[in-house]
Amino acid sequence: MDLFLIKHKLQHDFPLVREVTPAHPMRAAVMVMLYPRHNKTYVLMTKRAMHLKYHAGEVGFPGGVFEEDEDDDLLATALRETEEEVAIEIEPEDVLGRLPLVSTRLGFEITPFVSVLSSAPEYELAEDEVDEVLEIPFTSLLAMQQRDVGSKPDEQGVMYWFQHHRIWGASAKILNQIGHLAMY
Repeated sequence: MDLFLIKHKLQHDFPLVREVTPAHPMRAAVMVMLYPRHNKTYVLMTKRAMHLKYHAGEVGFPGGVFEEDEDDDLLATALRETEEEVAIEIEPEDVLGRLPLVSTRLGFEITPFVSVLSSAPEYELAEDEVDEVLEIPFTSLLAMQQRDVGSKPDEQGVMYWFQHHRIWGASAKILNQIGHLAMY
């Protein structure tokens, strides 16, 4: 997977746009982190803690709900949540693009931001929010794509497997979007 191609497409097709975010309890943002390791592209994902109210035990990207009193915009939400959940501090200039909005079955509107890091990040998980950090070879993950038979018939839902972890829903939709960026 060519990180240069992904960077180029992000900057040209999905440029980072910062805009005022009206407060809404179902508006959220996530940070997709791609990075090289051993001549492969990796993506960092988390397995959410089992006691959480929403999406407990699911695999996703660091992120969370927009907080009007803390965040200026959705990028600020993604940056703050990434630091809170996995102690990775990403500079705004390292965020290369904003992918199209993804809706969840519970009605959340998720804005995915993508950063391409120069090396594997060091992380420390917040045990009250995250059970596990997954560093996943991205090309191998994309090769595991399957149709999600649990999705609505009118949707082209996909899911992925990494080891024993099922990645589905909004996270799978985001992975699918990024996978399309990697195609020539």
